Amino acid sequence: MVKKIFIFTLVFLTVFCATSVFAKNKDVVRVNSDIEVSRDTTLDNVVAVGGNVTVLGRVEGNVIAVGGSVFLKPASYVGEQVVAVGGSVSKDPSAEVGKKITEIEMPGFIPSMASVLGSGWLALWATISILALLGFLGLAVLFAALIPEHIGTAVNALEQSFVKMLLWGVLWVLLIVPIAVLLAISIIGIMLIPLEMLLAALALIIGYIASAIFIGKNILLAFKKFPPPLVDAILGILILFLIGFVPIIGPLVKSVFIIAGFGAVLATRFGTVK
Repeated sequence: MVKKIFIFTLVFLTVFCATSVFAKNKDVVRVNSDIEVSRDTTLDNVVAVGGNVTVLGRVEGNVIAVGGSVFLKPASYVGEQVVAVGGSVSKDPSAEVGKKITEIEMPGFIPSMASVLGSGWLALWATISILALLGFLGLAVLFAALIPEHIGTAVNALEQSFVKMLLWGVLWVLLIVPIAVLLAISIIGIMLIPLEMLLAALALIIGYIASAIFIGKNILLAFKKFPPPLVDAILGILILFLIGFVPIIGPLVKSVFIIAGFGAVLATRFGTVK
């Protein structure tokens, strides 16, 4: 059992890192900074968190701005979607967009939350919460744009059997410490403990995003809406964020969805097995 865990950990990290290096060759992701795609430049995906995106050239995939706006200049081209969360999309008539343009307004109370609560620890807590929300929104749109098949497989697992994935998640949460103890028996195992923690953290993040997509997708389908993938991810993240503010029940419900998503990611081996 321990040997299989060693092999799986090493193989996964090797494949994941190798894939990241080549897949993100023409992707641009920046935090708290603007991005400009020059006229003679062609990129795959562009994601800005806390900044604006200006496109003069070509983007074959998605253009996403979280906490910023998107400016599509004359003769620019975007092959997939253009999404602005908390900002707007300005499109020149000669600019071309392959799919949808989506503008998502942030809840009106979020920008003024700190001023309502006043100064002190509550304002600091509100600021940290908002920054965490923006961070998860950025991760959600980034992962949904770069590895849609893997996340889609985890979402499908949640749709097929949510309870089963929840049980898988509980099981793996309980096994994290025992596995670390087993790894600590040998010198090689001790070296692999950080890898186990890295895998667990990565699975939690992807599971959180998968749960958000699961929530957003089902809510929109209830209203007979068929949104692009990024929209249901953003909606689900916002709902999970708001659920967390409900006393006692909110954190419990939020934990259930996160653990179920964690279980779905591990049950599908990070979305590689349907």
